[in-house]
Amino acid sequence: MAQRIKGQEVKIQMVGPSGKEDGIIDVQSFEASFQVERLEENYLGETTTRYDDIFNGVKGKIELHLENQTYFRFMERVQRRAQRRDAAEGQFNIMAVLKFPNGQKVRVLLEDVFFGEIPLNVSSRSDYVSTSVDWGCSSGRFLL
Repeated sequence: MAQRIKGQEVKIQMVGPSGKEDGIIDVQSFEASFQVERLEENYLGETTTRYDDIFNGVKGKIELHLENQTYFRFMERVQRRAQRRDAAEGQFNIMAVLKFPNGQKVRVLLEDVFFGEIPLNVSSRSDYVSTSVDWGCSSGRFLL
């Protein structure tokens, strides 16, 4: 019986304009949703519905714990780009590497990522400080 992949075989990396984003380390969860919209149309004289689809990009979320101050450098770059204060704060990419137990490897490359709300959560004395990074991009590629 084949073994299924677990989270321990998945590595998430983010690359920004300055290289690898070292602040994205202790990833708790990663979600990527390929947004495909189904279109339906009905026409007079036809007895069934016609279907089509349209691709609307990729959306997702990364949840993580903070280990050091480098995460805040990442946040500063995101903020500077969003405020158009620095032309050098260019493109961010996310790469998810999935290593299957049978030796196969898939890379999911999400290019030119843009960000939404990014909260900082300090829940209690005993909980780790956490954050979630809401992101979206126009396309994703699978490198098999």
